[in-house]
Amino acid sequence: MKKTNLIKGISIIAIALFFSACKKDNSQRSASGTQVNFALSADNSANSLSSSVNGVVTASTGSATVNWTSAVANIAYFKLEAKTRNTEIEIKTRSLLNIDLFAITPSDISAAIDTGTYREIEIKAILAKTNTSAIPLTLKGTFTTPGGATVPVEFDFNDNAEIKAEAENVTVDGKTDLATTLKLHLNRLLFGVSPVELDAATRTGGSTIISNTSNVTIYNKIKDNFASSCDDDGFHHHNRDH
Repeated sequence: MKKTNLIKGISIIAIALFFSACKKDNSQRSASGTQVNFALSADNSANSLSSSVNGVVTASTGSATVNWTSAVANIAYFKLEAKTRNTEIEIKTRSLLNIDLFAITPSDISAAIDTGTYREIEIKAILAKTNTSAIPLTLKGTFTTPGGATVPVEFDFNDNAEIKAEAENVTVDGKTDLATTLKLHLNRLLFGVSPVELDAATRTGGSTIISNTSNVTIYNKIKDNFASSCDDDGFHHHNRDH
């Protein structure tokens, strides 16, 4: 039996081209609708470097660790796609920029959705490659090498990506608002990157910069790990603020 308002499965497409035509764009609450709040946050900032085989994490190697101290994201937009028995709707919100993914209270953005029972709801956070300095994701921290040295490390993600969550049989009652937070688990991003590989990476001014133009092999490994590094905390009902 399906349980109402619970996430049944998470499907994340790490790198994808996307094309969409918005049928409805509404970030204001309607008189008869419910407000849906979207947010993105990160956790597991400190982690030991380890390898994975077929998705299974093996033991950590030595005492090498990466400690992320800063995580900033720029989301091109959130998109909600929902289906009832008879209709399909699509809602695209505005961008959400310069998000501190370590904030205790994650920054969020809202859209209004009509009341009813939706047999399927899909939430997407769209990351878009850019030529500006506001790239989709920047992580900064330190790498402690197997020999005990501390090296500044930075990961600059600048590619198209979708972080997606799906829910089935969600009832929108018009009396409470819905909220969901997409989670980026940073301890999963470096799966398959060995301490030796990171220690041997090219350093720029004493720092290890991982981007699509610097230490590209490591960058591509981290990019591939997006598919297994994200999930969500489900949909939650909240009383409306008056």
